[in-house]
Amino acid sequence: MITKFTYALQHSIRRARKVAPHQGEELTGRDGAPSQLPHAAGHVSRRLRTRAVTVIAASTVAAVTLTACSAGSIGYSAPPSSSTPGVSAELRKLMNTAPWSSGEWGVQVTDLKSGTVVQSENPSSQFMTGSTAKTFAVGAVLDVLGSDHRFHTPIVHSGSVSGDGRLSGDLIMVGSGDLTLGGRTNAAGDLDIPDFDHYDANAVPGMATLTPEDPLAGIDDLARQVAASGIRRIDGDVIIDNRLWDPVSIGGTPITPTVVNDNLIDVLITPNAPREQATVDWRPRTAAFTVDAQVTTTAAGTAPAVRTDSTSPGHIRVRGSMPADATAPFVATYQVPDPAAFARTVLVEALTRHGVSVAATPLGSNPSDKLPSMRTVKSLPASAAYTSPPFKEYAKLINKVSHNLGANLLPPLMAVQQGKRTYAEGMKTERDFLTRAGIERNSVTLVNAQGLPGDKATPVAQTELLRHLARQDYFDVFYDSMPGMGVDGSLADVIEPTDPAAGHIHAKTGTLIGALDGKLALSTKALAGYIDAENGHRYAFAIYVNNIPAPGNNVNNAIDLALKANKQLGSMAAGIYRKPLT
Repeated sequence: MITKFTYALQHSIRRARKVAPHQGEELTGRDGAPSQLPHAAGHVSRRLRTRAVTVIAASTVAAVTLTACSAGSIGYSAPPSSSTPGVSAELRKLMNTAPWSSGEWGVQVTDLKSGTVVQSENPSSQFMTGSTAKTFAVGAVLDVLGSDHRFHTPIVHSGSVSGDGRLSGDLIMVGSGDLTLGGRTNAAGDLDIPDFDHYDANAVPGMATLTPEDPLAGIDDLARQVAASGIRRIDGDVIIDNRLWDPVSIGGTPITPTVVNDNLIDVLITPNAPREQATVDWRPRTAAFTVDAQVTTTAAGTAPAVRTDSTSPGHIRVRGSMPADATAPFVATYQVPDPAAFARTVLVEALTRHGVSVAATPLGSNPSDKLPSMRTVKSLPASAAYTSPPFKEYAKLINKVSHNLGANLLPPLMAVQQGKRTYAEGMKTERDFLTRAGIERNSVTLVNAQGLPGDKATPVAQTELLRHLARQDYFDVFYDSMPGMGVDGSLADVIEPTDPAAGHIHAKTGTLIGALDGKLALSTKALAGYIDAENGHRYAFAIYVNNIPAPGNNVNNAIDLALKANKQLGSMAAGIYRKPLT
């Protein structure tokens, strides 16, 4: 498995090469910018890893970053530190080899028990975090909501139900912020988390795998309960109540309290003989979308090129080509533009499957204007309710696969817990948590939870967060939520499973590829977490490298540089495992 990245540009690769990094236009990663992007082409095969990767996508990162900065940023740049112990000869060698020597490095390694800093480089300078920012958000939610927090999604109804099961009013599903709504929950009650998730299928095409669970499992369960309650016909409407927090969109992705299948349509492509049309299927199957697919099978060994977009509401267009030897199913995704309308349609369809007829059409927009007040909705009788697994399972999903949508649900969920309603207020709650954790305000700048270009932190701030979390009663939950190097998630193949360090390093990755002096560059590669070293001590560590120019100002080279950087930082962490002291 290769660590995956999502690469976003505001308009095009040519335009990105002409902008400076402060403008916010970034090719950003699995552990950085939004992964649900409409256009992608290229391939890295799980079996034939020598194929080139080419990803071209569109996003609005700049606008989102500026908005978020004005609403909820945390802190400013920290002053340089005084004397530090330096880094080991092994780390220095890895940092000084080309092309890594051209980057800006930050390192901090701290003995977790004693607090002694054993290695350090630019510890008080701020670096772009990429998705290591998720450690701050997940830590805050564990503190505010708790690891055992569960999401309760009710269905209530207005009006009355007659003796023969006729509902004279409306059926209302109230969004709770449940990220999976049963779509990943396995028989043991845990969330199924692959190393490379469908949420990033368009990032490095050909890598994603689908979990076997029914993406509509929670919706189906709710519909079954409605039928069991005695309702047989709904004369009113079916409505999704998404008013738990104020509307917000990050990187072009709506962050809504109701999420079904990550608000994606999975497109599954199976090649046939060369020059024949590939077989295209999709899930979940719903009348909400029709799929128009024309994907030609090409000769074995050629690169796939698949694009999903829409030319009109409810219509998904799939175009491109697929090599005859591509691993099937090849997964691409389409971002649902209106999650509430999507959820309403699949709920109406599920009700029908369970014998509940609905007078209203299942298609069209969600009729939210028919909703009574939120106070009234809370007082309505319940016909069904779905309860999620505990939040500790969601923490794993967010950290192990760097789930951007899951991370961005955290600020509004924290806001709601505090009686607030906005994403910015949730970021303030995160800031308050960091203050309680003893982290200097001027050492961290966080504009969102996922790790967009505006997010920055010092190595000291990152390791102090990790040390604080290690003292909490939910530490085991946080520790287990991070990828194990050489074991799973985004660090599964960074080192070999037979390496002595495998399984002894739990850390979060961060990646941004953007522009530097008008040319493509690795804006950041970051790794932060815990090392259970050979000497028996546990260390908190943070490693950042920023601003390494991409060879030849080439997109493929920039992606290759990011993949190599992941290995490089993995080698550094393994070096710390063997020799933590300078």
